[in-house]
Amino acid sequence: MHEHSFTYVVVGATGAVGKVVADLLSRQGHQVRPVSRRTGISLDDPAAMVEAFHGADGAFLMIPFDQHAHDLHRREEAMAATLAHAVEKAALRRVVLLSGTSVRIGTNIGSGTGAAIAERHLDGLDIPERVYLRGGFFMENHLNLSFVDQAATGLYATPFRPDFATPMIAAADIGRVAADALTESTFTQPRVRELLGAQDYTMVEATRILGTAIGRPDLRYLQIPFEMAQRDMLAAGMSASFIDAVLETARTFNDGIPWAGEARSESNTTPTTLTEFANQIVRPLYERVHTTRP
Repeated sequence: MHEHSFTYVVVGATGAVGKVVADLLSRQGHQVRPVSRRTGISLDDPAAMVEAFHGADGAFLMIPFDQHAHDLHRREEAMAATLAHAVEKAALRRVVLLSGTSVRIGTNIGSGTGAAIAERHLDGLDIPERVYLRGGFFMENHLNLSFVDQAATGLYATPFRPDFATPMIAAADIGRVAADALTESTFTQPRVRELLGAQDYTMVEATRILGTAIGRPDLRYLQIPFEMAQRDMLAAGMSASFIDAVLETARTFNDGIPWAGEARSESNTTPTTLTEFANQIVRPLYERVHTTRP
C-alpha cells in the first residue's frame, strides 16, 4: 500500500507506540488522523470516532490505560466497543491492533485485559486484513514503575519477582512493525503476531542494566509485598481498580507463567536491547530530572 498516499487513523497517537506509528506514516507521505485527548478526538466520543474513521484506508488501534478509572475493565469494554463500531461503520480493510502476549493466557491477566477485550470485539467484524501485535513486557514499564525516582535512592522496588526472565520490548520497535504492517503492499501478517524484543531479562538483570546506564551500577533490586505496592500506587493517585489490574499482572508474572506462547524466532525478535533503551531513553530522562531538582 506504500506506492501511493493513504489515510490512516492512529489511536493513541501521542503515546509511546502510537507516536512512532504516526510519525513514520507521516514521513512516508500518508495522511494521519490522530486520535487522542491531546488532539481533541476522544474515545469517549463515539460520533467523533465514526467521523475520524470515515473514508480511512486503515487504522492502528489500541486501548489506553486509564489509571483513574473507577472500573477499569468496564471502561476498557466501552472503549473497545466504540472502536469496533467505528471500524465497522467505516468498513476498514486493514487494521493493526496493539495487544499483549499475556492475552493468550485467557484469564487473570490484569492489565492485559483491555487488549483481550479489543481482540474479542474485532473478532466479530469482517476485516479482510488484520493483525493483533502482542508485545511482551514493555521496557517503558520501568519508567511507569517509577524507576527514575527510585534509582536516586539506590534501590529499585516493585512487586515483580526478581528471578523470572521475560521478553522485554521497546515501544518504538512495536511502532515500526505496526507502521510496516499498515503500509505493506501485499498484506502478509498472521492474525496474531507476538513481538518479544531483543531478548529476555529478569528484573535483577534489568536493574543492573538500567543502573549502569545512569551511573549507578550498584543499584539494588527489591521485590516488595503487594500491600506495599498498593499503598504506594494509591498515594500516587491511581484508582483501586487500576491497581488491582497491575497487581493481578504481577501475580501471573510471579507465578512463573510465560506470557509468550512462541519460541523466539527471527519474526518475533525486534532489534532494541534493554541496554540501548537504557542509554537512549532512561539516562537522558534521569539526568534531566535529577539535574533540575534542587
